[in-house]
Amino acid sequence: MIRHDDALLYERIAARCEPCEGSPLSLSRALQDPLLGTGHLSVRALHERLVASFGFSGGFPEFLELWSSHFSEIPEMLPIVDRLSRHHRVALFSNTNDAHWSFISRQFPVLAYAQASYLSYELGLTKPDPASFQRVLEKEGCAARECFFVDDKAENVAAARAAGMIAHGFTSPSNFEAALSDYGI
Repeated sequence: MIRHDDALLYERIAARCEPCEGSPLSLSRALQDPLLGTGHLSVRALHERLVASFGFSGGFPEFLELWSSHFSEIPEMLPIVDRLSRHHRVALFSNTNDAHWSFISRQFPVLAYAQASYLSYELGLTKPDPASFQRVLEKEGCAARECFFVDDKAENVAAARAAGMIAHGFTSPSNFEAALSDYGI
């Protein structure tokens, strides 16, 4: 429902770091640390790591602004999710961290159509870990075959299918709408 451009995020953070031999791969790994998604590494600790290891030149408030600058709205999703939520339960299941969630939940009204949100940093688990799917199913109190899962990452779609869910790879709002129709939703 929200577009995220990870390459743009990397570019903006890297522009504030000191250039050094071999740092692009190391910086990329630091920004994608799986402990962020599980809530075991705070965004403040990530900032401190970037300052110490990569010479990031901004303070924490500036970092927070850059950290969420790669999100944008997909305006075509608003009417689709509005119609969907009138007849079906909509739940979000997102690999995210507290800073990203705080930003996007304030900025993007499409998220208000969700009746529940399952966030990796609160669950302590990230997709595509099979345990994350089981935890969401338990919290929703439903069988996997009753769920239509959508994600833009192929590994998450494959994991949802392995968990028994109907799963669809998101490529565009029109493709998503067609998939809903194909499944009678």
